[in-house]
Amino acid sequence: MKAPGNRSLQKKELVMKKKEKFLNYKSLIRSSLLSVIKYALKQTSEYGLSDGHHFYITFDTSFSKNIMPPYLKKDYPSSMMIVIENEYWNLKVFEDYFSIDLKFKGKIDHLIIYFSSLKSFVDPSVSFTLNLEIDEKVTPSKPKKKEKLNKKKQIENKSNIIFLKPNRK
Repeated sequence: MKAPGNRSLQKKELVMKKKEKFLNYKSLIRSSLLSVIKYALKQTSEYGLSDGHHFYITFDTSFSKNIMPPYLKKDYPSSMMIVIENEYWNLKVFEDYFSIDLKFKGKIDHLIIYFSSLKSFVDPSVSFTLNLEIDEKVTPSKPKKKEKLNKKKQIENKSNIIFLKPNRK
């Protein structure tokens, strides 16, 4: 007796590579979150910012493909937050990265930042935050008593849930 499921797979045998995950949720979530960021940056590159929108983008400065002036890499060896608000120029969005000119220490510098190096994206004008540092958690089969008491607290503090708060005037 064969198990129920997709009958079309009975005719041809498909084999996944052992290193591939059948459903890599971490990758799926990150890809979806990055598409939101790409859309926001693309809209900004085409139309500019309006309605008080501005972005705080944190990225990994040690990512080898990112291009930035050496003094910034020296000042920010692991991560850096840039602000896209009033003074930015030449924002261009590509499939794998975006480029932008920003002012640092009174001088305009060109940055190329790969989406795979992003850590977070914030638009404080609408209380919108995306954390791209997604951790896979292994949950024990039976939580201990102490863990049960802290369960609600862990869900609130360590989840990847996105909370959108409407502006009320």
